[in-house]
Amino acid sequence: MDENTPYIYADNAATTPLSPRALEAMMPYLTSVFGNPSGIHRVARDAAAALTDARERVAQALGAEAQEIYFTSGGSESDTWVLRGAVRRFRDLYGADAPVRLITSAIEHHAVLHTCETLEREGVEVTYLPVDALGHVDPADLERALADAEDKNRMAGVTAPACALVSIMLANNEVGTIEDVRELACVAHAHQVPFHTDAVQAVGHIPVDVAELGVDALSLSAHKFHGPRGTGALYLREGFSIPPLIQGGAQERGERAGTENVAGAVGLAAALEEAVEDLPMRRERLAHLRNELVRRIVNAAPDVRATGDPDPAHRLPGTASFVCHNVDGELLVVLLDRAGVAAATGSACSTGETGPSHVIAALGITDPRWALGSLRLTLADDITAEEIDLLAERVISTIKRTRNLSAAV
Repeated sequence: MDENTPYIYADNAATTPLSPRALEAMMPYLTSVFGNPSGIHRVARDAAAALTDARERVAQALGAEAQEIYFTSGGSESDTWVLRGAVRRFRDLYGADAPVRLITSAIEHHAVLHTCETLEREGVEVTYLPVDALGHVDPADLERALADAEDKNRMAGVTAPACALVSIMLANNEVGTIEDVRELACVAHAHQVPFHTDAVQAVGHIPVDVAELGVDALSLSAHKFHGPRGTGALYLREGFSIPPLIQGGAQERGERAGTENVAGAVGLAAALEEAVEDLPMRRERLAHLRNELVRRIVNAAPDVRATGDPDPAHRLPGTASFVCHNVDGELLVVLLDRAGVAAATGSACSTGETGPSHVIAALGITDPRWALGSLRLTLADDITAEEIDLLAERVISTIKRTRNLSAAV
């Protein structure tokens, strides 16, 4: 790549650059306003006031109440906390002998899947719901899973709800499909089961209102919408309480011990407010450019299929995902980097793992000649039409080059 040729960052689902507005908001709390919010002197009170303000602003952006927002280190912590907390809550309410179950989907982020796998080793029964070829969970499958669990309880003489929690993501991190979380939450609630959604990829990119979704818990992470890394939040509906994940001090109303990251919380709030401004217009523009990119790549590169739901109403606006026949996905990403494009095969959290993406496999793409050639391009809000042209040209030529090299190995 010529050093004067612009490099295109198309891996925004992995992380986004910190916005100048968020950085400016954070700077006082990285420098002069350094107090511990738990103190009672004026320096501490200034920090505490900033934390309270950030909590209120995040709540407003999500349609929540301030007391329902808990700051965390990010999406993975939030997911782990609510899954483990729901299991402990269930045992506290219904006794140690009551069978504990969780229901999730086959395409969740590894923060959910790996926690579920650990909980299975601790005696929790986990049901992994399938998805269709576009990545959607069918509410009827959730209904059947809950009814089956209730039948097991009746046969065992257990008087407890079907499971401790249903956890299904709002938008998939690899193919961008948006789930019908409102309907899924209604199904869970009809069986008196609480519902959590991992909204890490959704918040800041599509409208997210916890009341409209009808969820009991929601996870988010600041660095997915131009906030600081290492900062996230967990929404817990008032009345749905879970035990702390971290114990110690009384921070976060006794639910998460540890001195608060005030600068991170302030940056999260500033970035979220910025992200939701003019969101419908930005979403429409970005989806149009994404669709043009997909059309050009699929039409020009042979044996390349788009993955996920093509309907803009059911897909993240900036996510373009593909599988490429007889292409080594990791080699493709390396060669794209050399060609001036930052991309991903699968999710960033899967780096270092071998084998096809679990999301691609769940879509029914199991032939390794296709499944090993996954490609994810996630676009920035401010990408231009000229950059889309350049990105399409580089991706098309690099797919062809990678296929030739893969065949030669």
